Amino acid sequence: MSEIFRRKWGTFGIGPGEFDQPTGLSVYSNEVYVIEGGGARIQVFDLLGNYQREWGSPGSGPGEFDGPEAIDVYGDEVFVADSLNYRVQVFDILGNYQREWGSPGSGPGEFDTPCGICLYLDEVYVSETVNNRIQVFDLLGNYQREWGSSGSGPGQFITPNGIVGFDNEIYTCESGNHRIQVFSTLGIYRRQWGSYDSLDGQFNSPLDLHVYNDEVFVSELLNHRVQVFSKTGTFLRKFGSFGSGNGELNGPHGIQKYDSEVFVAEENNNRVSVFGPAVKIDHLPLMGVH
Repeated sequence: MSEIFRRKWGTFGIGPGEFDQPTGLSVYSNEVYVIEGGGARIQVFDLLGNYQREWGSPGSGPGEFDGPEAIDVYGDEVFVADSLNYRVQVFDILGNYQREWGSPGSGPGEFDTPCGICLYLDEVYVSETVNNRIQVFDLLGNYQREWGSSGSGPGQFITPNGIVGFDNEIYTCESGNHRIQVFSTLGIYRRQWGSYDSLDGQFNSPLDLHVYNDEVFVSELLNHRVQVFSKTGTFLRKFGSFGSGNGELNGPHGIQKYDSEVFVAEENNNRVSVFGPAVKIDHLPLMGVH
């Protein structure tokens, strides 16, 4: 059963509950953490979209951001791919700065435009859209390993963006190669699917993905939709179309399923949209019957 529109929040601006290019989100412990590429801050909401708190401002110092793209919350810590500062920053869930690592470059522990981040089995996986690789660190930022190079072959990348771990595998999406690749946690290539276009199972700039209960949810920036696949790449369903109305999407980027609902950060609509399963009519209460 395909997802249907549930609710939304946000509009363009710099005030509480407003957004300037929301690029990534992470749902953790009944709160939604949204990072803004333009607004250079993190805002936190409850699951219904009620504003809770925020932190961050433009700059390169601790707790400041420049074009941040991705966020993941893990073990009561918030990890941010601070893309144009070429680093990862870590905070507690209240926004207190904890630590950081990274500098411009292509060597181990260096970054060139890190745009994807995920925490899996006590390790930090970071995708770099210019260096076209995945680097892996421990929770303190110590370099562990890496894989990938520029290209379109298995294990190569062109502009890797979203990354997520599930069932001892690492899933990546590439806006340049318009595909999903799957690896072992050590970087051993397993499988891939996708090509460029707008048919079912094809992509136009997939930017993020999330795996939940053996289903892979993929947001597409330029097809303005979410596609859902099995773990092996079989197309299952889709939802969303271009626009700004309820259930429509414009520039969907960050995505996560949490319980029964799918949360999507829309860069161009400057909002978060939430989708969930349709409620069958036979599940509704009979009004007036006792």
